[in-house]
Amino acid sequence: MLRELPPVPRRIAWLHFLNDLSLDFLTPLLPAGVGVAWIGIMEGLADATGQLLKVASGRRSDATGRRVLWVGSGYAANAFARPLAAVGLALGWPLWVVVCRIGDRVGKGLRGSATDALVADWTEGRIREQAFNAMRVLDNLGATVGALLAALVAWLAPARIPWAVGLLVVPALWVAWLCRGLRDAPVIEMDRSKAAAPPTPGWWPRSRALQMPLLALALSSAGTKLSPLLVLLPAVGLSAGSIHRAPLWALCLGWAALGLVQTLAATAAGPLLSRLGAAWLLRVGWILGAVAFAGLAWGHGAWLWLAALGWGTLSGATEGAEKALLAELAPASERALSFGALALVSALGALAGSGLCGLGLDRWGAEIFSVPALLLIIGSITIV
Repeated sequence: MLRELPPVPRRIAWLHFLNDLSLDFLTPLLPAGVGVAWIGIMEGLADATGQLLKVASGRRSDATGRRVLWVGSGYAANAFARPLAAVGLALGWPLWVVVCRIGDRVGKGLRGSATDALVADWTEGRIREQAFNAMRVLDNLGATVGALLAALVAWLAPARIPWAVGLLVVPALWVAWLCRGLRDAPVIEMDRSKAAAPPTPGWWPRSRALQMPLLALALSSAGTKLSPLLVLLPAVGLSAGSIHRAPLWALCLGWAALGLVQTLAATAAGPLLSRLGAAWLLRVGWILGAVAFAGLAWGHGAWLWLAALGWGTLSGATEGAEKALLAELAPASERALSFGALALVSALGALAGSGLCGLGLDRWGAEIFSVPALLLIIGSITIV
């Protein structure tokens, strides 16, 4: 899978692995030092900051034709912020952890759109589909490894969690080494040099071919980007208000299990993406995802675990196709901006879906999962 990719997309795939390893090592350990109220404030501010920055950085990347500067700056911010969270966890300073988390999301906002655009610049056709799928596979593989390591630390040495978080400086150094080999695609550089006065991108993609797909992706994100904790709650028999009664290591293991399922799904989706095309893979995946949410809404016992794993399969199989579809439809002059728009609509959909399901699980029960099921069906009809 990786051997056929050009060197730059291959490096980016490994950067995704290391980035998600450190992120998903840290995230499930945060309840050890940050209360529920702080987690809500932290995640809301951090995600809002990151998604808005993706649009701004994508716009600027398209205007200048420079991707690597944004990618390197973003990964540098990630590498700096995550180990520093150890200070807040050790001293019991939740505000410190919040600031570190926002700094981490600033890094993601700086690099996210430019990273996807850089991969699209270096690839085309089948290789582009493989590149985005490889990124998703290594994303989930890194998340699985990170969550398993977090579970091990939480089980064997819960008092040493801050020290373990400080060791995230090790993958940070590896990330810095990989970033040294990145460079902008020569085709983009040539195109920019030929243009006498390249048009400045707006704040939203102008291409009409992108409008309906972005709407469909926004609707489907209420299901595909739902918080994994909300999906795990019915399966483990907990309510939204009793999540902290579960041992920290058990939550880490559940996180790792979903990551493993997503990794396997993303691996299997590669050949399907080449055979069906991005739009059809999304359409089929979203319909099957609606079935999974119906299982979470009305299932019992082992069916709930099957539905949760079905959601993990949906999430792992479709994200690479989302980016492949956008790379195919977006003009080169709006490529990074389009990925920024995708990040923004996905975040809004995820916020709406997670907020509604989190509130609804306590007030109305698991039947609230019928809402993301319906939105997935509407999205499958809307997608081009």
